[in-house]
Amino acid sequence: MARRNPRQPRGPENPQGPIAYGALQHAIGYLIHLAELASMQEFSRAFAGTGVTPARFTALELIACNPGIRPSTLASAMAVERSNLVAIIRFLMAHGWIAAGAGSNRREKALALTAAGEAALTGLRLRLRAHDAALATGCSPQERQRLARLLARIVGARRG
Repeated sequence: MARRNPRQPRGPENPQGPIAYGALQHAIGYLIHLAELASMQEFSRAFAGTGVTPARFTALELIACNPGIRPSTLASAMAVERSNLVAIIRFLMAHGWIAAGAGSNRREKALALTAAGEAALTGLRLRLRAHDAALATGCSPQERQRLARLLARIVGARRG
């Protein structure tokens, strides 16, 4: 009898045979959920050792693309609560990747990348490209572009 690695989870056990997924098999929301899980797992591999999470990368990229962005605007763009953004901004500042400029209070201080942030973002963008390539394995470039357009439509994103 083959020994199972205890660190690897078992697949679903069903004495009647393979699990049937019924309506879930073609449910867009369920498939997006599974795709998100795959994306998060791949992101963890691609960004291992950096301390960067999807939210931290998103904030860094948005600050880079929008110098002087205010935290309240950043929170809105990221679809997160402003209170949840505080820890993200603290991480980025602690690494010397962003700096806060003038503002009447913490919520209104303009955020911008530092030189160290620009250098870090260059390497992180390479990791993001590798992450995307790993996710799109098995898709042609045209299929990948179509998938990106369809997902953007679902979330209501506007391409400029």
